[in-house]
Amino acid sequence: MPFGSDTSAAGPGTTAYQIRLPAFEGPLDLLLHLIRINEIDIADIPIVEIAQQYNAALDLMRELNLEVAGEFLVMASTLLHIKSRMLLPPDPSQTLENTEDPRSELARQLQEYERYRQAALHLTEAELEASKSWLRPASRVAEFEGEAAVEADLFALLTAFRRMMDLATKEEESSIQRDRVSLLDRIQWLMERLRENGRLAFSALFVPGSPRSDLIVTFLALLELIRLRVVGAVQTAKFGEIEILILETPGPVVIDPGRILDA
Repeated sequence: MPFGSDTSAAGPGTTAYQIRLPAFEGPLDLLLHLIRINEIDIADIPIVEIAQQYNAALDLMRELNLEVAGEFLVMASTLLHIKSRMLLPPDPSQTLENTEDPRSELARQLQEYERYRQAALHLTEAELEASKSWLRPASRVAEFEGEAAVEADLFALLTAFRRMMDLATKEEESSIQRDRVSLLDRIQWLMERLRENGRLAFSALFVPGSPRSDLIVTFLALLELIRLRVVGAVQTAKFGEIEILILETPGPVVIDPGRILDA
C-alpha cells in the first residue's frame, strides 16, 4: 500500500511536493513487527499494549504526513473492538470451554500471513540462488562478508526514528529556532555525508538538538533515497542499530519535481 508524504508538514522552507514511496508493508506487517520487537507470542497478544504501540505508529505516520491507508485504520478499529470485548465481563450463559478468545481470529490471520510471507521469502532466496544474482550491487557485497545483514523495513525505520523524535521533544524547548532546511538540500547533505563515510549509523544522520521539523525533513529525505534505490538500510543484528549505505556510486542525485509532484 503506497504511502505519500507531503513535505509541507515539515514546516516553512520545505519543497512543496509529495514523495511517492513504494508499496511498503500493510497493517499485518506492522503488527508482526510490534510482536517481534516485544518478543511476545502471537497466540497470547497483550492487546492493550500492542494497540497503544500500533496507534503510536499511526500517529507518527500522520506527523510525517505519510498517507495512512484505510486498511491501517480498519485494523486500528479491530484492535479497539478486541480490547473492548476483553474488558467486558464473561457471559454467564456460556461455559469457559465455549467462550472464544476475542484475539483468536487476529492470531489466526497473523499466523497465516506469516506463513505466506516466509514461503515468499524462501522462494525469493531460491530464485536468487538459482540465478546466482545478488540483492545488492557486487561492489558492495564485500562490506558485508561475515555479516548476516538484512534489509530494514519501513516499520523498523519508523521505530528508530521515533527514538530520535523523543530526544528532540526533550531538547526542543532550549533549542534556538533556525531557518528550516528544504528537502532537496537535505537530500544533497545526506549524499555528501554518505560519500564521505560510505556507511553511517541511522542515529548519526540526525543532528543532536535539532528541532523536530529538521528531523522530519531528514527522515523524509532518507525515505526518498531508499525509494530511488540510491541508499539502503540494513541491520546486522536482531533489533540492532540500522546502518545506511550507498548501494552504488551515483553521480549527483537528481529529483524530478514533475515526476513526484502531487497533481
